[in-house]
Amino acid sequence: MTTIRNLLTLASVLVLAACSGGDSPTSPVPSTGGSTASSSSHNAGADCQRCHSFSVAGTVYRTDGVTPYPGAIIRVTSGTGGTGAALVSLTADAAGNFYTNAAVSFGSGLYAVATGTTGSTRAKQAAITSGACNRCHVSGSRIVVE
Repeated sequence: MTTIRNLLTLASVLVLAACSGGDSPTSPVPSTGGSTASSSSHNAGADCQRCHSFSVAGTVYRTDGVTPYPGAIIRVTSGTGGTGAALVSLTADAAGNFYTNAAVSFGSGLYAVATGTTGSTRAKQAAITSGACNRCHVSGSRIVVE
């Protein structure tokens, strides 16, 4: 019985280690700022919500679709093109990742806007109903901004 308990404990530890990557954020990112461009998370481009319970999370890239974009701002708003109320505003970290545990009610849909450090913006025109950005934004359709 002790051997089974020890094996289950070891398996739990290994699963947590695999998902955490050793440097995962341990506290929620404030909805007013997010992580900083100098901090770094892990697994850029992966579905963050596979291991984490963030309400909004993803990765933003430069226009080449390959290079992560530290310092880019992602805003989730109630209206298209960044109009309406800004419900959450996050800064991409050194890995290009943004994430928060802030309560976000997607209802029938919200809208996302990415702003680069140059001030250029790119708005998603279709409503989003989930904050699992990297589930849909995979290679070839990543979140990109200049």
